[in-house]
Amino acid sequence: MRTNSLFAKILLAVLLISVTACTFTAAARADEEPIPIPAEPAVEKCRSAYLYNVENDRVLFKYNPSEQVYPASTVKLMTAIVAFEFFADDLDAKITVTRDMLDEVSGNRIGFYEGEVVSARQMLNCMLVNSANDAAIILAHGVAGSTSAFVRMMNEKAAWIGAYQTTYTNPTGLHDDLMVTTAADTAVIAKYAYSIPGFIEITSTSKYVMDSTNVSDYRSIYNRNCMISKYYNVNYYYPDAIGMNAGATTQGGYAICAAARNDSMNLTYIAVVLGAEAEGEQYYNYINARNMLDWAFSAYTYTQVLSSSRVICELPVNLSSTLDYVTLVPERSITSYLPTDADLAEDIQYSFNTYTDSLDAPVEAGDVVGTITVTYKDEILGSCALVTTSSIARSEFLNILSKIQEFTKSRLFIGTVISIAVLSIGYILFKARQREKKLRRIGGGRL
Repeated sequence: MRTNSLFAKILLAVLLISVTACTFTAAARADEEPIPIPAEPAVEKCRSAYLYNVENDRVLFKYNPSEQVYPASTVKLMTAIVAFEFFADDLDAKITVTRDMLDEVSGNRIGFYEGEVVSARQMLNCMLVNSANDAAIILAHGVAGSTSAFVRMMNEKAAWIGAYQTTYTNPTGLHDDLMVTTAADTAVIAKYAYSIPGFIEITSTSKYVMDSTNVSDYRSIYNRNCMISKYYNVNYYYPDAIGMNAGATTQGGYAICAAARNDSMNLTYIAVVLGAEAEGEQYYNYINARNMLDWAFSAYTYTQVLSSSRVICELPVNLSSTLDYVTLVPERSITSYLPTDADLAEDIQYSFNTYTDSLDAPVEAGDVVGTITVTYKDEILGSCALVTTSSIARSEFLNILSKIQEFTKSRLFIGTVISIAVLSIGYILFKARQREKKLRRIGGGRL
């Protein structure tokens, strides 16, 4: 019995200690504050950077956005734009590789042969997936007949889409002191490229298999953008990345234009990093792009700022024997792209107006009777109509009384009453005058 009693005491003590520990742990967790999101992403060891949200046309971050720097392989974004638009109706158009084309090639290449027949589609894939300079030169000749003529088209297109601080001297990105761009311009160019059908599909390909040609067997071509493919480096793969390109030159440093999308959030971002450094296996074009994208996905989201079920106000209803007011709600909900740490209670304001101070029955549910506007820190997020929530029938008795009341207030009624009063007074005065005359005649006869 003593043994059982001792065991029970020990068990009770253990339970008490466990409950106390759990309570302490829960209290500690309750006291923990969420890690604050920094105001800006961490960017270092680069010349410039830019972060842009596609769906809301919003620039979220910029670092030296207008500083002119060497573009490196981001040049191929414009090469692709010009080639895509030229071959838009026939991406399978054939181009025969010539000795003149090959003589211009230096740097990274696939290794095409003189006399090889390729298609524009194949060259776009080779250039955008593998950053192949020979594919860029072949496209330039296929479009314009010469590299110099193609470069003129590139500069004209850059100016047309608003990249005014950008100058191209070749279609590959190989260094030239005269070839410059800015992070802001590169984002404008990337935004334009993003809108071209087929562009993102190509740049998001981790491995492209080029069909055999008249002189070559099929080729397996891997993406040099390490955010898309693990083939060249496994450290910078980014699951949400959907394309664009990366590259480097000795003079221009490491560059990347990265697009990433989170389907569950319905958000797409374009991150640009130019003139980045490398330290051993640390490539700051990828590190900075990843930091910017991670920050964007955590710092911004879609938030419902107005619900269609929220009662905004009431309006009096006349001529009804059942209800004397009706509630108003927004016609639709409003969702806005906002910082995830936005204080909705403090920073969201609502202003509304109604077209009238009261309604006359009958009222139908869904009748538009006003508007409401939502603002965030003085920025208008959206507006919509205010509608009634209920249908309210009219009382015919009250309607008749109302018409009578309205008639008694009308000019006709008031004029009629005044006329009757004037006529009555005139009649009374007339009768009084007549009576007075009669009395005078009677009085005169007695005399």
